[in-house]
Amino acid sequence: MTATAPTVVGVDGSSTALDAVRWAAYDAKLHHSQLILVSSMCPPANALPPTGYYDALQEESERALAEASAVALHTDESPGLQLSTKVTPEPPIPALLEMSKSARMVVVGNRGIGRINRSLLGSVSSALASHTRCPLTVVRAWSANDSAGRRNVVVGTDGSAASLSALEMAFEQASGRGVDLTAVHAWADGDFTLMQSNQGLEPWGWSDVHSEADRVLAHSLENLREKYPHVRVRPVVVRDRPAHALLDHAQAAQLVVVGTHGRGGFVGMLLGSVSRKVILGATCPVMIVPR
Repeated sequence: MTATAPTVVGVDGSSTALDAVRWAAYDAKLHHSQLILVSSMCPPANALPPTGYYDALQEESERALAEASAVALHTDESPGLQLSTKVTPEPPIPALLEMSKSARMVVVGNRGIGRINRSLLGSVSSALASHTRCPLTVVRAWSANDSAGRRNVVVGTDGSAASLSALEMAFEQASGRGVDLTAVHAWADGDFTLMQSNQGLEPWGWSDVHSEADRVLAHSLENLREKYPHVRVRPVVVRDRPAHALLDHAQAAQLVVVGTHGRGGFVGMLLGSVSRKVILGATCPVMIVPR
């Protein structure tokens, strides 16, 4: 992945895809990246299309791309944006995964039109989150006010290699957007520790764990603080489930960044399950950064 690699957006004519286009146009402009809008005209599996079906799919894909292009080009933050479109005969998941090998980022809505039914997290965004080769941003809803309001960037980190990649991307995003960064390290030793906390009891060994967590987080931030000295960082260590902690901080954020998966040094810090829960629960865009 390079700074000049393209930003790829999956387009299917849905309103969430248009939100993804708006976000991607803004982000691509910030990073001087070409924007590529991609639409699939692949029919359902095992279907026997009637005469003229592929022509209709082609027209539908071109219409969706034309609408998405107009949205991208009229985004206030993206004048002069380099834009291209692509209609692919492949299904959207393998097509976008292949493009993720050479893209700086892939962007999709949290769910698409859904020819069969709608789900809270679409099959495309779910599959890409598990297998993407470059950062993936899943957009539920976005408007220019989210960036104009100077809302911060939030990142989840546990000291693992996977979360360090997410941490570096979060610094880059906060730097480009000129906003603060909140780095969240959450720890919970299963339900029993949380039960103790809810009963007003001090969890066994929490003071030792808190000190170690502070040390791990400070070490993770050290080099990136030097690389991005103008980014103001708020380190947060909490006794809570990681997903719950991130979603709590995401309420006032314009972007949440997490790793795809990996285990840190503490029981309960599984970023694989966390990333999915954050995608499902966050109201702002969520960026998934592979190791």
